[in-house]
Amino acid sequence: MHEAPHPPSESKHSILGCFLQALGAAAVVVAICAGALYLYFGVDAHYDERGGVAPDRGRALIPPAATDITLDRHFPIDHEAWFTVEQEDLHAFFARHYSDDRDLDLNSERRGMSREAFEERYGFLQWEWHEGIRSYGYSARNGGSQTYVHDPATGRTYHFSRYW
Repeated sequence: MHEAPHPPSESKHSILGCFLQALGAAAVVVAICAGALYLYFGVDAHYDERGGVAPDRGRALIPPAATDITLDRHFPIDHEAWFTVEQEDLHAFFARHYSDDRDLDLNSERRGMSREAFEERYGFLQWEWHEGIRSYGYSARNGGSQTYVHDPATGRTYHFSRYW
């Protein structure tokens, strides 16, 4: 005669229940942390002028005369920015910010680029390419890498920053 299987003991149910509760609590904590990170890093912030840009690190890399600024922070510390600035103001910012007590030769620092190179690297900007668009690349004092793409015809500027 076969015996009927015995139901699992209470202790097995309570261990499984505790495990599932802990797993659920961990999932809630992860969801809250992910939501907070998304709100901080995943949402573009728009500013009319540089004074309101946060964090300070991002503000320091945008020319003071810039307007219509969109800042997209990347996790953990890089950012992209789009803004409008006149070419003279952009050059003055470069001379102040990147000169390191040496004469900054903007003609050697700026590079034109072919339509193919522009569309390959910066096609996502959806700008219409023309020969006047320039790319500027600098190393920041902290060793980070800064790339600026500027259209002097419209003043639109794209900035990508890699912090170290």
